[in-house]
Amino acid sequence: MPRKLNHAVVAWLLAASFTLQGRPAFADPPPVEKVLSELGMDRSEIAELARGGPVTYALSENSDAELAMGIAWYLPVPLEKVARQLRQNNPDPLDFDVIASGALNQIDGAASLASVVLSRKEAEALLDVEPGDEFNLSVSEIDSFKTLRRRLSDVIEDAILQRYRELLFQRFEAYRRGGVHAIAPYAREPGRYSRPALELRQAATASAALLRDFPALYKVWLHYPESLPSGAEEAFPWVEKTVEGRPAVILRHRVSTDWNGCVLTLTREFYAPHSYNASQWITGCLAYRGGTVVFQEVRSYTDQVTGIASDVKHMIGRRLLKDKMLKSFKRLCGALEACR
Repeated sequence: MPRKLNHAVVAWLLAASFTLQGRPAFADPPPVEKVLSELGMDRSEIAELARGGPVTYALSENSDAELAMGIAWYLPVPLEKVARQLRQNNPDPLDFDVIASGALNQIDGAASLASVVLSRKEAEALLDVEPGDEFNLSVSEIDSFKTLRRRLSDVIEDAILQRYRELLFQRFEAYRRGGVHAIAPYAREPGRYSRPALELRQAATASAALLRDFPALYKVWLHYPESLPSGAEEAFPWVEKTVEGRPAVILRHRVSTDWNGCVLTLTREFYAPHSYNASQWITGCLAYRGGTVVFQEVRSYTDQVTGIASDVKHMIGRRLLKDKMLKSFKRLCGALEACR
């Protein structure tokens, strides 16, 4: 059985970054080994980490659609150098397969997605879209493509692409105005819905200790778009990747803050066009033995691991997630010239 994540770790991590009533939450950070233990690593995993290899560890999963895993890696690199790398906004410095990227903003509107393109195959599929798992679309979004099809005498890729860019920007606007509660559900077949809003709220409530120790920060992450705490910064990057052999433009919300000389980042993928529903991860680093420990905890949600043989599907899903996280961290250590 996966070990349950000790919620105190998130409170500690964020306490190291924020202050309450102008006073530090801790005079000195606790020992790194204690933090790693609270993250969910056992003694043997911590010992393995100290030898310089990446270590993945289990997290609790709280729904049939959830895949969760953590990873930590000791790098013989000064904290300051790691921090500079992790402060990059877009693409995320741990991304290894980004095809294109950009930043969403309200001034440029849908034009902030001007470099997003669609293949003719994807454009044709959007014109014929129905409720199901081929695309993550709401009922109204599906209806908008049906309306567009009635207006077009042929597959006109520019018109479909423009509608697609507008759809992505509308998803961003809805999230900016209403946070996770404003994320429209995905229409499935027959008459079912996937609700990324509930899944991302579930991921946020995995940090429930924040409600007690750091109510302002917890409230913001859970109830965005309330104002961020002092010292925190946010960005809304989009990235394009190939997911299960298909292009996917993914919309993210990234909140970062300085933390003991490094950076702590909370990220939501509040829209993915297919294959999975949403995801959240926490990334941070710690000075350790003259180098740096970088860690990340991921919670991802996909309907593909539910239903018949769910246990087997989860096992396969975790394996794929582990492989992806290892590739991401190898990219980081390569950029830092720290790979052995």
